[in-house]
Amino acid sequence: MTENEGSAGGVSPGAMGIGAPVIDPTQSTPLEDDESPGDVPPGPLWAMKDRRHFHLLPEHRGAKRIRTCLGVGDNAIYVIDDGHVHCMICRRVGASPDGCTYYLVARIALEQFHVRASGEHPLNDIFSSAHDLELCGVFEDATDVSNIFPVQHFEHATDVPNEYLPPNPFIEFSQDLSADS
Repeated sequence: MTENEGSAGGVSPGAMGIGAPVIDPTQSTPLEDDESPGDVPPGPLWAMKDRRHFHLLPEHRGAKRIRTCLGVGDNAIYVIDDGHVHCMICRRVGASPDGCTYYLVARIALEQFHVRASGEHPLNDIFSSAHDLELCGVFEDATDVSNIFPVQHFEHATDVPNEYLPPNPFIEFSQDLSADS
């Protein structure tokens, strides 16, 4: 390597306060840490943990922890805690040929979760009162690196395509979805 190769004007990036380039990770971030087997499978759990706001505060552990599934099949809604007044909800939307599974993730008021869990209101419209809605892709790989990525953010619940909402069936997408599909 010559003096100027791999650096800007012969100055190494570290000397200018710029860190070394990021390389591809060799293992996944352990989003399942501190989790016991339960009602929420890894894919939706990872998507909700990635999107939630209050994931670093220790007081949200223990008795306040929520890990549950409401409904079954295409009506299944996964739920985890997100602070004192919110929780994250998620449903499987579909999969693409590359093995990626897509999930609709959103935040709802904790009281809405309790109303739905009690059966007072149907699950089919649980996303109607949600905010911070996003379609996320989750690529699970047991032997290599798994990944979570945003596909599309929705400003309002009414912006979500109907086929992404319950009770619509799981979609086998004909091609991979990319950001802002």
